Amino acid sequence: MKHFQVRAFSCRIGHAKPEPGAYEWCLHALGLEPGRILFVDDRPENIDAARSLGLQGHLFRTAADLRNALT
Repeated sequence: MKHFQVRAFSCRIGHAKPEPGAYEWCLHALGLEPGRILFVDDRPENIDAARSLGLQGHLFRTAADLRNALT
């Protein structure tokens, strides 16, 4: 976790995935356009919610798949 400057814990931000507010909080905190953010999760409904707000989404299955998505 020390490698991330922005950390969104549902108990602190008042929203939990897949609520839109969780992703909106992150967008505001990061200060980036949604299309510049890759959201990674192992639950399809969370990926769908992120994509509905314009974020890129990656369904995590294996570390190798994620590594390929990042290159």
